[in-house]
Amino acid sequence: MWKFFRLHDYSENMKARIATYSHKGKADIWWEDLNNVIGIHEEDLTWNESESLFKKKYLSEREFDDGEK
Repeated sequence: MWKFFRLHDYSENMKARIATYSHKGKADIWWEDLNNVIGIHEEDLTWNESESLFKKKYLSEREFDDGEK
């Protein structure tokens, strides 16, 4: 995803919309649950918010900590 965004000058909101549209399998089901149950919608998210939600769901604590170094 990062390589794709480096090629295009998208707004932070458009990045979030593209990323959430690209989810497949379990990630797509998880995102639909956020939409329907919690009321989070991609048109209201920035890229940083979208990325943070995804990391919290799919990265272990160790991977998340290692990525911040």
